[in-house]
Amino acid sequence: MFHVEHRAGPGDRFLRALVDGAAGLGVPLSQALADQCSVYFRELQAWNDKTNLTAITDEREIAVKHFLDSLVCSKALDHLEQAKILDVGSGAGFPGLPLKLMHPELEMTLLEPSQKKTAFLRHVIGTLKLDRIVAIPKRIEELSRESISQPGFTHIITRAVNVASLLSSFISLLGPNGVVILCRARALEGEFPLDGLQIRREIAYTLPMGYGSRVLTILARKSRS
Repeated sequence: MFHVEHRAGPGDRFLRALVDGAAGLGVPLSQALADQCSVYFRELQAWNDKTNLTAITDEREIAVKHFLDSLVCSKALDHLEQAKILDVGSGAGFPGLPLKLMHPELEMTLLEPSQKKTAFLRHVIGTLKLDRIVAIPKRIEELSRESISQPGFTHIITRAVNVASLLSSFISLLGPNGVVILCRARALEGEFPLDGLQIRREIAYTLPMGYGSRVLTILARKSRS
């Protein structure tokens, strides 16, 4: 634990929301992680006007809906030392970049088709001096077509809303025992065919400060009978 000074400078509301929200969610937040998230947040603010990274501009809302909602995804990860993660449609880096900050041992690929957003991701990676992480300006369908030369990912994670058409691409990039993690506003409940996947489990949680409920839906390959 650490102390947040009583001050009213830029980023103060962000940091307070991050610290208080992490405690409420049971998400471990070290001083080093909080410091890195603060740097990331400042770069997000600096780039947002020219690059349109996020429509959310309130500091507390960014802390909760982007950073904390990403860090909670760690509850769906396993075998971290061997984890090779693909964040599909990473946008401004969520959830992949906060997860990488939380667990530096992860091997992380941020997949984002926008060249401008990819430039921002690479800037943050360089600013924070992160290794074992790359940002690739491609769509999932493009990467899937190259899957013959791609080792399988242990985790594919996405916050995308319309994922039904992407599942076949996910499967082609998924390792034999890998999982797909869907970050959703509600349980899946048979909304669309899972295309060779099945629900392994779902993790429900409530964001702090009244920002709503979320569900992590974890999919695995359907077992052959």
